[in-house]
Amino acid sequence: MVLQLMKYAVYGRVQGVYFRDNAVKQARAVGVTGWVQNNLDGSVGGEAIGKPENLEKFQEWLKQGPPSARVEDLKTEHHDIEEDHFYGHFERRKGRGAGPPAFTKT
Repeated sequence: MVLQLMKYAVYGRVQGVYFRDNAVKQARAVGVTGWVQNNLDGSVGGEAIGKPENLEKFQEWLKQGPPSARVEDLKTEHHDIEEDHFYGHFERRKGRGAGPPAFTKT
């Protein structure tokens, strides 16, 4: 089975609007595992793992977020991964991370 890792960072009015809680619900609904957290720069970011078609559904949701959010930008990076590299579920991380997931420099 082909799995992908998607690193993502969502910018705009995305903190204080239940973005993370809704992201957990959406990820679980489409069959994606991973995590989401608030970042110190005001973004929400994380990693998601799943089948490419499931990640596409989650990515489409990230572009809009919950009704109370205002998404201005979404940055993503996709990588093919080995099947044994996965999270058991999708979780909301407490606190604030230092920043969005590190993206590969191009």
